[in-house]
Amino acid sequence: MVRNDEDYDFFGDGQYDDSRSSRRAQNRRPSRRNAGRRFAATKASSPTSILCRRLAVVSGLLAVVISATSAVHEIAPYAISFMTAVPGRYIALTAAVLIGITLILVIAARATMPRYATHGGVGAGGIIALVCAIVCLVIGVAMGVLFPEGLIQQSNDKAPVEDTAQMEQGIEQAAGACKEGWQGLDTGGLPGITTVQMCTDPRVAFVSFESESSAAISRAPIESKISELLSQYADNEQTKGDWRLLSGKRWMVFGEASKMTALQQQWGGELETITAAADTAAANSGNA
Repeated sequence: MVRNDEDYDFFGDGQYDDSRSSRRAQNRRPSRRNAGRRFAATKASSPTSILCRRLAVVSGLLAVVISATSAVHEIAPYAISFMTAVPGRYIALTAAVLIGITLILVIAARATMPRYATHGGVGAGGIIALVCAIVCLVIGVAMGVLFPEGLIQQSNDKAPVEDTAQMEQGIEQAAGACKEGWQGLDTGGLPGITTVQMCTDPRVAFVSFESESSAAISRAPIESKISELLSQYADNEQTKGDWRLLSGKRWMVFGEASKMTALQQQWGGELETITAAADTAAANSGNA
């Protein structure tokens, strides 16, 4: 027989409707066990988990800073002045230790969560910092292996090439005062030369260029000309000695070895030995 709920409300006073609604409410009422689980699930974290999470964020940020420092140190060793004396491997090792500590703290933060609590977002800050630190550390280690001396080198060119008077003063500090005064010389038709100055006592000369490209183009002809002059005046006592050519990005200085070595310590640059041209010297000895 089919049950018809409408038949039970015989008198139409709504008593049956009230009882039916009461039964529905009882069915929807959660049990004590389910309520306990729901309460545990809504509980965000335990005190230990919160502490581990915060420590993970702190150590992760420190790991990011140290790892980034390691990467910068390997790419440009002289970028951070007070870190130049610190070996790069020590910085990388410190970053690796902090990364390990951060990983342990993230794991501890997740492990100390309540049993029924959700783990979503637990230690998210520490995990993000951990990933960033690992990326920076990998970049730093790779740069250190590929470029042991650093990818970007410090420029040691300190010559005041824009001011001829300061160039003369700097050379005199290393080579001694120019007794006869500086003399301007003809550029010899070479393009891109700003000035050519010479001093006879002590015997030293310098050339400054308009740009680095001009210096690169004119360097070889100037070196060749100096060698020819040494060969031409080989019998002159003043040309005998140990001569050096000190070259920077936009300048060249020619003089005795001891004076050029002292100037290199002051201005930087590359030092090379200049000797008399062999063919000219041989021709002169044959004519004699």
